[in-house]
Amino acid sequence: MSQDAKIERFISAFDCHMGTCSRVCYCGKTFYNPDGGWDFGKGELEKLEADPNAYPLACSVSMVEFEGTIYVADCECWHERAKRIMAFLDSHAEQIADYLNGEKIAAIKAAEAMPTVKEGKG
Repeated sequence: MSQDAKIERFISAFDCHMGTCSRVCYCGKTFYNPDGGWDFGKGELEKLEADPNAYPLACSVSMVEFEGTIYVADCECWHERAKRIMAFLDSHAEQIADYLNGEKIAAIKAAEAMPTVKEGKG
């Protein structure tokens, strides 16, 4: 299985489900989409285009979030950490599934123990 395919699945799983015209990644690199019909402020797009540390994208800037940090999905700064997380998940898949199944059972029991609100009284 290719690492690129695994990274794509990681992005899909941890995508923030929002896009924007520009974003500074956690690592400090700026990414922007010059062709999205965005309403950039006066001179903002020109400033981004002149910045050697700003990277144009052909699509909106999307983000991934894990471990409490938001990264630009197209940045590669987070890939090494994601690879370590994926290796952990892969090597403990059965234990993680057991844990999540136990959490589901506990949540169902807690929901069943809650009082039911009866409609139509009064």
